Amino acid sequence: MVARSRDQEKPAHIIEAAFTVFGENGYTATRIRHIAELAGISSGTIYTYFKDKKDLFRATVEEGWSRFLSQIEALAASQDLPEARLESLIEIGFQTLKKSLPLLRGMLFESSQMNLLQGSLERLCALIEDLLSARRQPLSRGTAYAVYRRDLIRVTVVGLLFSAALVKHSRVDAEIDSLRRTIKRMLAGG
Repeated sequence: MVARSRDQEKPAHIIEAAFTVFGENGYTATRIRHIAELAGISSGTIYTYFKDKKDLFRATVEEGWSRFLSQIEALAASQDLPEARLESLIEIGFQTLKKSLPLLRGMLFESSQMNLLQGSLERLCALIEDLLSARRQPLSRGTAYAVYRRDLIRVTVVGLLFSAALVKHSRVDAEIDSLRRTIKRMLAGG
């Protein structure tokens, strides 16, 4: 029974190491041996659980999205005031963006990885829409906003992701801070 428990924990341990290495190096520069070294296992052990680097990257991204979306789902379900939930959304979102930027770049700029973003992005946009709907003051007056809300959210989220992913490494902190301030101004109506 103990061996089975360890066997079930090993993929999670590998993914944790992969998150760190992919996060530091990005998809292209990451080597399986670097992940194995950080996990304290042999490269061959990784291939016991994952077919190749692409499969491990997919599992790592899915785990990262799962963690992030779980936080946002909990936030959406909380009894906090809508404005407090939106403030928390912004903080969680931008902290996660900064931490996961190399993974994001791998999803956006590696053609074989782009499909990893679609389903999670749709879920995130739906959660953001739910959080925005709970506000007492709508972001915009008029029916156009209500009709196009999902599209506006999607364009904003995708724009944020690409803006952050395209910035030079030396400007990441400044860009993410600028994007955070912009979103806060948008939500404040100014």
